[in-house]
Amino acid sequence: MDNNILAIGAILIGLALCTSGFKIQKLIITLAWFAIGYVLAGYVLPYFDLSSQINTIIQIVVGLIVGSLGFKLEKLAILIAVAYLVYGSLNIKINNLDPNMVLVIRLVISTLLGILATFFIKPIMILTTSLAGSAIIKSYLPTLVIIPSNVLSIVVLVILIGGAIFQFKTS
Repeated sequence: MDNNILAIGAILIGLALCTSGFKIQKLIITLAWFAIGYVLAGYVLPYFDLSSQINTIIQIVVGLIVGSLGFKLEKLAILIAVAYLVYGSLNIKINNLDPNMVLVIRLVISTLLGILATFFIKPIMILTTSLAGSAIIKSYLPTLVIIPSNVLSIVVLVILIGGAIFQFKTS
């Protein structure tokens, strides 16, 4: 019975990822940044002589501010990471061109590709969460029902495609 409850829970998580993974990811990131802001404010506030109620209110406000900025900070981190990787792997050799100009070209190209990468976060996350959710379902569904592997593959493929389409339409 416990294995069945675990399988049902895993399948529900898989369905949630397939149909709402992008939104869940945004919520988790926001909550994580809220917690970071709340905890950091908790470390700083004891140095001020404030009441515990005011400390708690300030911690919540700081957590809300940091949480709301968290997703934007993630985009900035992705921009920097992609730009850095592109810059490091971009080896331009142009004859009769000043090395400083080559450096500028590398910086511009890597920055533009970093910015471009931030625009593809949504489709990448939707496809990734749909794949992850369908993989979870494929792992746990056979523990609940006897299903031939070819039928299981078709069911999971339908869930994967349907979940991705649903996320693209609702996100």
